[in-house]
Amino acid sequence: MMHIAIDGKRFFANSSGLGRYSRSLVESLLALDQEDLLITLFRPKGRTLFEATENRALRVVGAEYLLPGDIGNALWRFRKLPDLIGRGGYSLFHGPSHVIPGNLPCPAIVTMLDLIFLRFPEYFPLYDRNYYRYMFRKSALRADHIISISEATKTDLMAFFNIPEEKISVIYPAVDETLFPLETSRLMPIREKFKLPETYVLYVGNIEPRKNILRLAQAFDHLMTSKRISPQTWLLIVGRKGWFTRKIFSGIDKLKHKAQIRFAGPAYGDDLSGIYQMATVMAYPSLFEGFGYPVLEAMQLGTPVLTSNVSSMPEAGGEAARLVDPQDMEDISNGLADLLTNEKLRKDMIQRGQAHAAQFTSEKLARETLAVYRKFA
Repeated sequence: MMHIAIDGKRFFANSSGLGRYSRSLVESLLALDQEDLLITLFRPKGRTLFEATENRALRVVGAEYLLPGDIGNALWRFRKLPDLIGRGGYSLFHGPSHVIPGNLPCPAIVTMLDLIFLRFPEYFPLYDRNYYRYMFRKSALRADHIISISEATKTDLMAFFNIPEEKISVIYPAVDETLFPLETSRLMPIREKFKLPETYVLYVGNIEPRKNILRLAQAFDHLMTSKRISPQTWLLIVGRKGWFTRKIFSGIDKLKHKAQIRFAGPAYGDDLSGIYQMATVMAYPSLFEGFGYPVLEAMQLGTPVLTSNVSSMPEAGGEAARLVDPQDMEDISNGLADLLTNEKLRKDMIQRGQAHAAQFTSEKLARETLAVYRKFA
């Protein structure tokens, strides 16, 4: 029996890419139904956003600590968890979100999603980037092997932490299979709930400077002012607020067509599927990503995608996305104009996008990760 211990902090408590990766990994491993595989998932204390589905091959162990919140959880992860691993007779420990504790009595794998804080330190609070710099490097060095979610992150691991290439396996994340095309009858209530216009450019993700939302809004405003796109077009921004948002909101407030730029807040499940599905174009001109989940999400739901030509976005989008220079507002504008005004191009990109997204399956993620487990357990 191969018994894998997995840090479940992000699985249970995170709704963004870190959480989605952890949940899709665990759920896809269990779906393989391997008779010799047992997984123990360590759950943080208190109320969480998500729960694990019961499965014969899954055990959930709750953390116990006195101090509240992240401080208590961090002390438990780095001081008490190694003792639990030692007493549990585990074959391997996997930290699926950048960090593993020291003094583990079994082999350890760590997944590195990105090193954005080293590329763009100005977009992170001082404490966070110093903590990340120390802990990510330490975890990468102490791990027996590293799973990177893109070639871009692998390159950064080798450049910033001097990790040898043979210590890193690139395993792409799976497209989110909880998002799927909805029947037409289910779309109308979502359109009414979010007051969606007939034609809109969609952005999905956290609202923070690295995501390049202000430049996207400026490109949209430029198209509206120059009358290159229909005056009935909107820009819809879906996601929750992140760090350093003041300049984003104040910059958008100065635009001529700010009335047609709307922040809809976060959306999940069927609501998010419908919002993707009804969008005319999904624009994701981020300055840097470990992978870029929204690119694949939009593609699998039949929406043409504009994204950046830097870091991991060309890997996520492949030849099915319109790639632009995220630093060039004119390039973003031209890309949006092409997609909004050329129906033949949109149809072609929809077909290519769906075929591209279909390659990123949860079974592929699980089988490739399981092969790493078997090699090091």
